[in-house]
Amino acid sequence: MTVADGLDSVGTSRIEELFELAMKMEDAINLGVGEPDYDAPEPLVEAACRQIRAGKNKYGPVAGIPELRERIAESYAERGVDLSPENVFVTLGAQNAIFAAMASILERGDEVAVFSPAFPTYAAVATMLGARVKFVRTSPSRRYVPDPEEVRSAVTRSTKVVVVNSPSNPTGAVYGRREMAEVFEAARRAGAYVISDEVYEEFVYDGEFVSAAEFLDVHDRVLIANSFSKTLAVTGWRLGYLIAPPDLSERIGKVLLYGHTCPPTFAQHAVLEVLGSEEVKGFVRRIREEYRRRRDASVGVLNEHGIEVVPPSGSLYLFPKLPGPLDDNAFCLRLLERERVVAVPGSTFGPGGERHVRLSITRPLDVLVEGVRRFARLARALSDLGDP
Repeated sequence: MTVADGLDSVGTSRIEELFELAMKMEDAINLGVGEPDYDAPEPLVEAACRQIRAGKNKYGPVAGIPELRERIAESYAERGVDLSPENVFVTLGAQNAIFAAMASILERGDEVAVFSPAFPTYAAVATMLGARVKFVRTSPSRRYVPDPEEVRSAVTRSTKVVVVNSPSNPTGAVYGRREMAEVFEAARRAGAYVISDEVYEEFVYDGEFVSAAEFLDVHDRVLIANSFSKTLAVTGWRLGYLIAPPDLSERIGKVLLYGHTCPPTFAQHAVLEVLGSEEVKGFVRRIREEYRRRRDASVGVLNEHGIEVVPPSGSLYLFPKLPGPLDDNAFCLRLLERERVVAVPGSTFGPGGERHVRLSITRPLDVLVEGVRRFARLARALSDLGDP
């Protein structure tokens, strides 16, 4: 199989398709795209303007400016994790980081274990690179956190990569320390790499965030993808980072060189200027509490209408189950046409997502509640009618 064959095996994103349809409807409530509705904190905006005026508009190092790489490494040292700046690569968001991670590891025919439902990028990139995807289904009865027994049986000597995403998009699952330890022990026994997507680490409402970095002393084949996009509300800046073991540094450098040349220079300097400041920390705390409030209000609306949902422990999404025999793809199209609400079909996120819908909580509270109410009302009505 060639890379072109892999591309032919990957479909376009239903998220983008529905978003494009919604753009033609001025009155639509968009609960489809997981993009913070807040603007970036003012100190960061001011820093960006200063850096642009200071001429930070040219090419920079492929792996990112050394100062930002050092600051990211220091942020892990503050958590008690010893990390070299040479193992930090600044990327074009977490998507670029995930692609670079997989491209540096995978060969055709390799097996990638993905806990499902999962963000579609993991399976799509693996498939594009010629790998085989093994979906490991998680259960709502366990709040979508993988069962240790299933982890041990699924991750074998045939597994080259295990993908972890906590907090999870789309389920909102947050892996506890014990569950993370099970994943890393299974990967260690199998000799597999772990790619941990930690984009939503600042959006945890129940429990605590546990980074893969805490298990580097147990298993050194660990890569961490993260991003400033959601945390600082700068999705359009395309700025993230990848932490990788030394044996992959040269390969990752090649992927980034020929894939993106360099990350945006002004954005790196601006983020460096404010990263870790009290003003930015306060901004993140405020938006996290607001999203918690929105989560609670939305779950309340779903409960009132008898819609089954596991309250997300983290991330920016709800993942309710459709009642009755409703098909999630057909339902989301009807939801847009009849109720002017954008939602993403759960089947987009792989096995276990069927007959579910992903709703983003990144809208003002009154708009969000109205959108969730419309969703619940239509779901109940179609289910009562037996409409598939």
